[in-house]
Amino acid sequence: MFLTLAAANPFERFGVNWYDFTSQAIAFLIIAWILNKFVFKTVMKTVAERQRAADEAAASNARIQQELQAVEVERIKVLQAAQEKADQVIAEAKTHVTEMINQEKQRCEVLGTEMLSQAREEAKLDQARLKTEMRGEIASMIVSLTARLTQMNLQEADRKRMLQSAIDELTTATAKEPQS
Repeated sequence: MFLTLAAANPFERFGVNWYDFTSQAIAFLIIAWILNKFVFKTVMKTVAERQRAADEAAASNARIQQELQAVEVERIKVLQAAQEKADQVIAEAKTHVTEMINQEKQRCEVLGTEMLSQAREEAKLDQARLKTEMRGEIASMIVSLTARLTQMNLQEADRKRMLQSAIDELTTATAKEPQS
């Protein structure tokens, strides 16, 4: 009985017919072969190309990130070098300005000394001119006094005494003048 059951088609109980099953299996294999040949290979090729493009993009992204880091490091170096150069230029400018200020101070001191010596020299010249003018005025006063005395009817002793008194006063006035 078991053998008879095995020899008989067990699928007939489920409504399976060998002719339909075989034709459907062949149709499935043909469709699977067509899909594999034209669709799956094309899809797989497209997927592979996209995967390769994604891998290249990831590698390019990593390379670009490295280049950006290198550029950033270089930028920082350039900025530091520029800052150092700017500090150096500022220090040199400060030194130059300090030297210029010192030179100007020295020039002003020399100029002030020259102006002071010129002023002293002019003061001495003015003092000498004033002494000369004063002596001239005193001399003219003595001459005037002497002329008056001579016109007066004084005795000879009075004239000599007055003349000697004027000469003494002139000598005293000249001696009291500041000496330079």
